[in-house]
Amino acid sequence: MPNSTFSFLASESSQAQQKPQCPPWKVLVVDDEPEVHEVTKMALSKFSYQDRGLSFLHAYSKAQAIECMQSEQDISVILLDVIMETDQAGLECVHHIRNELNDHDVRIILRTGQPSTIPEHEVMLKYDINDYKNKVDLTKSRLYITMTSALRAFQDIKKQSELASALKDLNENLEVKVAERTAELLSVNTSLQAAKDQILAQQASLLQSEKMASIGYLAAGMAHEINNPLGALKCNFSVLQDYINAVLNKVDVTHDEDLDNDFKDIFELLEDNAVDLNRIERIVAALSVFNGISDEQANLYDLHEIVTSFSAEIHSQVVFENKHEPLPKLSCCREQLLQVFKSLYLNAKESGSALCDIKISIRNHEQSMSVYFEDKGAGIPEQKLNQIFDPFYTTKPVGANVGLGLTIALMMVQNQGAELIATSQLGVGSCFEVRLPHNTSS
Repeated sequence: MPNSTFSFLASESSQAQQKPQCPPWKVLVVDDEPEVHEVTKMALSKFSYQDRGLSFLHAYSKAQAIECMQSEQDISVILLDVIMETDQAGLECVHHIRNELNDHDVRIILRTGQPSTIPEHEVMLKYDINDYKNKVDLTKSRLYITMTSALRAFQDIKKQSELASALKDLNENLEVKVAERTAELLSVNTSLQAAKDQILAQQASLLQSEKMASIGYLAAGMAHEINNPLGALKCNFSVLQDYINAVLNKVDVTHDEDLDNDFKDIFELLEDNAVDLNRIERIVAALSVFNGISDEQANLYDLHEIVTSFSAEIHSQVVFENKHEPLPKLSCCREQLLQVFKSLYLNAKESGSALCDIKISIRNHEQSMSVYFEDKGAGIPEQKLNQIFDPFYTTKPVGANVGLGLTIALMMVQNQGAELIATSQLGVGSCFEVRLPHNTSS
């Protein structure tokens, strides 16, 4: 390449500019003519953009240019000769930088001394370059303008890249923070739901206790007020029956058929009244549970022995889920527990379950022991499950059941600091759990 190509630039150069305080912009000069490197360096020796001068890197072939791009960071501008070792060396270098090195930030300015060999428009369309200059046209002034434009574009691209990177980091951090906050909210919601469930359970327990207390006061008064006239009625009916028997013996000689039928009706009425009076007596006796369950004192008992004794009484087997693990003794009221077991077993029988399908089992937990009564009966509708412990609640016909069995069982269980938990599924069956804490005391 003729030495006169850049000779006009040398005349416009002057003494070297002092090194600016800010880091210089890195410029890679790629040309197979050493003189071009020197002239370019002298022409841009005083150039500064935003108080930053230039730092020059030099390559004399496509291979050296690619090697320099791989080893150096933050190269801002490449002044690239088109024709070097081959006619296409510069264009091949552009393709490698953009597609192989995947560097789309660096500004590439093609320079050629033979522009007619490769049309500018075709090059600009086909290759990702930022400018295409004829070396002859690159005066110092035009070179300054070209470098300023290239560096401004490079700076804008870098800012956009940094902003995109920052936005990506922000999005990633935001996703992490959102995930963390969501997890915290879920944890709080779970805790709140657990607290709500606990409050509802406590409210239900308190309501049940208040209901039992109210019934207790009522039962105490009713037992006193009803038992006295009830006793008198039973005594009077007994005396009345004796009188009627005596009258019947005296008139028996008449052999009056109508009179015999009247006496027969009278005796049937007396029997019906006796049945009803006995039922009233049972109800009053059952109500006494609310006014003090019993005088039985709690002692240490083996739950295994109590349940085994009950199972022998009803001729049923008991499943011990931790049969190889010794069960601790509990402080409880043995007779009351047996009465609870009888009520639960009777309830399982009346559920419609076959006796062979009634399962009694014991399970030892970390803080408690449980006795389960499971049946395969009709089950209890969910909306009625909370009513089964209410006094006088029964699904049986009037007179067939007092409706105090489960209520009394609940009172006896609570009297020992334990829990009676009912679960049921309609059409599948029910399970009643007596959960006794290891430190149970009366």
